[in-house]
Amino acid sequence: MRESVVESESAPSVFFELRNVSKQFPGVLALADVSVKFREREIHGIVGENGAGKTTLVNTIMGLHRPDQGRLLLFGKDVHFHRPADALAAGLGMVPQELNLVPHMSVIENIMLGAAPCSAGGVLVDWPAMQARSREALQRIGADVDLNAETVSLPVAQQQLVQIARALALGARLLILDEPTASLSLPEAERLLGLIVQLRTNGCAIIYISHRLKEVLSISDRVTVMRNGRLVTELARGDASEIDLIRHMIGKVSKTEGPERRAAVQDRELALEVDGLTRKGEFYEISFCLHAGEILGVAGLVGAGRTELARCLFADTRRDKGQIRIAGREVWHANPADAIADGVAYVPEERKRFGIFPLLDVAENMTMATMRQFLRRGRIDRRLTSAATAEYIAKLAIRTAGQDQLVAELSGGNQQKVILGRWLLTGCSILILDEPTRGIDVNAKFEIHALLRRLAEGGMAILVISSEMDELLALSDRILVMHEGRLKGEMTASEANQEKLLTLAMSEAGIASPQKIEGAIQ
Repeated sequence: MRESVVESESAPSVFFELRNVSKQFPGVLALADVSVKFREREIHGIVGENGAGKTTLVNTIMGLHRPDQGRLLLFGKDVHFHRPADALAAGLGMVPQELNLVPHMSVIENIMLGAAPCSAGGVLVDWPAMQARSREALQRIGADVDLNAETVSLPVAQQQLVQIARALALGARLLILDEPTASLSLPEAERLLGLIVQLRTNGCAIIYISHRLKEVLSISDRVTVMRNGRLVTELARGDASEIDLIRHMIGKVSKTEGPERRAAVQDRELALEVDGLTRKGEFYEISFCLHAGEILGVAGLVGAGRTELARCLFADTRRDKGQIRIAGREVWHANPADAIADGVAYVPEERKRFGIFPLLDVAENMTMATMRQFLRRGRIDRRLTSAATAEYIAKLAIRTAGQDQLVAELSGGNQQKVILGRWLLTGCSILILDEPTRGIDVNAKFEIHALLRRLAEGGMAILVISSEMDELLALSDRILVMHEGRLKGEMTASEANQEKLLTLAMSEAGIASPQKIEGAIQ
């Protein structure tokens, strides 16, 4: 039975409402009779597994989709958005999970893109007015950002603020934030959450979508849970816990903690040895080893050099010095193709930009790295690609309408499984994953963790980079910690805890032992 929030007479006025909205795509009922109200001066959290309907919901609100049935109401009056411009004109704005800025334009140009004020009969851009409106939008969120800086030169946290300022400059009174802290460090995320609360205080209606349930519970006035396109429940502040939300999201309590720690793997053969690896300006003198059948975690704050290290190991960038040995043999890869030939695979942090081919289907995405083995007389044998794809769809439990479905239409968790399937098809022995469960719901995260453990038990060497300490502690056999491009410490998972890892990640001193860290935090 659906639970509901009892509205009080003093409740803030309803800014926007969906009433009995449904939306169907071929083979998928994406929204089923959804009714929900978004109020002024409230933060309304929305949670659910990937594929629960959250994206379709906000795309319908923003005019990207038109509902098949049901009504959209703005201050109680029916509205019909034919395109996103209609929603923007009505005071709705969205900050998507993936940065949506023009990288080589200035901050001021990005904020006012598509809405630049003009003078002289609409022929010339009114730059003083552009500057004033941009500065005002940034001041509203307390952001100290150079208006003339190229957006690509800004840290991710400041680019996120530019996106929010853009929505406000365009007059947004309802602001949709989709996974806004996914790419931020803990201090940056805390500052952003404080800003969101301030925007609510100033009168904004906020829709906050996140898989980080602690964040949702900490700032939301009410939380809507979705599952399979339906609104399962709506809970008021204080009426829900993380376990409650998970139970509603997946229909049962998910086991999110890891299994019993696996047997030590240090006596197994070395799959990867790194000695003194350096790339100037990114990381320095990195040395570690990775055994067959081991999951080695890499922790560190944003800017620690973890992604840069992963790219160098995959030969996406060139090292300045240091050695890399695979199965005892020193290698010097000129490009990723050389690394792939030596059994190295890499799942990048930004799945949509660097992981998937959005205009290609599931089969094409999965067989992209092994296309040559499916060639017959110079042409791709579709029967072979179909058989291989079907095998890994089954093995990885990928939820898809079919091999010919566009990969961009899958949920984030299923997109990640397609990328993993691509590399497993290569027969890789070393798997490097950068933020493997970012933007993925609780149940999909559990499935991917279970998959990685099975791969390790089968002998694969796995390097996992994650900003989520809980994930590293649950998944890893050993954990390395980086800070500002240098290795600061190493400990087994049994020695580690969140406090120790964070202390190391923020340390300025040299490499510390678990014993030194234990003393530092007591």
